[in-house]
Amino acid sequence: MNGDSISAGAHLARSSDAGTAAPAEAVFVTVRPVIRAMARWMERRRQRKQLSQLDDHLLRDIGITPVEARREASRWFFQ
Repeated sequence: MNGDSISAGAHLARSSDAGTAAPAEAVFVTVRPVIRAMARWMERRRQRKQLSQLDDHLLRDIGITPVEARREASRWFFQ
């Protein structure tokens, strides 16, 4: 074997990988916004749950009334 056959084999391996990379990248580009939205929804849910557990004294410290806290905590995760 000479050096040319090794580099030709490496080139073929790279070109065949490129054919599968494009569809994988397209899936990732499509799925990434969904994953980010789900992460935001989970974070909102966590924050609203914590907000609902604060007592009146802590709510006053952060400038929120109990009514506002209940209203925010009762919102859907996607809002």
